[in-house]
Amino acid sequence: MTRGRTRLAGKNLLFAELIIVILFFSLAAAGCVTLFADAYSDAQHSRDLTNAIIRAQNVAEVFKASDGSFASWAALQIETDKNMEYNDGLEVLLEREELDGIMTAVITVYKGEVFEGEILYSLTVGVIQ
Repeated sequence: MTRGRTRLAGKNLLFAELIIVILFFSLAAAGCVTLFADAYSDAQHSRDLTNAIIRAQNVAEVFKASDGSFASWAALQIETDKNMEYNDGLEVLLEREELDGIMTAVITVYKGEVFEGEILYSLTVGVIQ
């Protein structure tokens, strides 16, 4: 009879140990899932920021190539947009101002709608006229 109780106590100890091990691994797995989710979010934000910088640089180059005039800027921008299609959800706002013969432009890249979305990047560029 004592032998049966010893076997039963040993099995109970084994099951308790297995439950503790399963609990530990489930907590570790939950931590890993959280880390992967954070890493994905950081990678997505980094990708958006990189795309925003490239878009702002492209607009700045077109603005400088057009010497700040809207007529030639529009023609260059249309030609540039024909060759590049963007599907990244970013919007670009160009605000220009002329002061003492210098045409300056502030290029702001938004994630989402202009004025409503998050500002990802802003660049100021100037052209001497």
